[in-house]
Amino acid sequence: MSAGTGRRLVLVRHAQAERETAVDQERRLDGPGRAEAFAAGRWLAGFGVAPDLARVSGARRTRETWECVGAALSPLPETVHEQGLYDLSVEIHRRANGIGELVTLLRGTSDDVGELVVVGHNPSLPELVGLLVGTVLAGTAGGALAQRVADSGFPTASVAVLEFDGSWQDLGPGAARITGFWAPTQDARPSGGPGIG
Repeated sequence: MSAGTGRRLVLVRHAQAERETAVDQERRLDGPGRAEAFAAGRWLAGFGVAPDLARVSGARRTRETWECVGAALSPLPETVHEQGLYDLSVEIHRRANGIGELVTLLRGTSDDVGELVVVGHNPSLPELVGLLVGTVLAGTAGGALAQRVADSGFPTASVAVLEFDGSWQDLGPGAARITGFWAPTQDARPSGGPGIG
């Protein structure tokens, strides 16, 4: 995005990963997951996403997802791997913490960043979309996209693009508009699985 047009927050769920490992955080992408992640990267490039910073959960599957997604983006932005994003996602999954804590974490982003990518997990990301977008009128473009996010369950490798005006400190309930959503085909995909999504 060009200067003066606001900020863009791009939320990417990790792609499909192994179902069983001894340690949830060490789950790797499987073959279909790698294909999903490359497809998500191509979609982001076609949508015109050019991030200044990527904040990536410390889990192996999110790091591998970003490697695949980032292959389609040029130039590749500064990337920060954050254990705190993974830990907070686990807490939200267990309902030991609320989505507001994730908003607080994102508010710490420098205002030098116009476009931010966050690579993370379910249920954190779709809950974050719901909070930041708030109530959107049915029949509008934003309403249709918000409904697609809600109906989809935010499957692996899904991408939501949100925009808002002001500082990252202004990020909060109802502050953003949803301007894009993409998800891979979910035919014949197993559901559920261990750990956070």
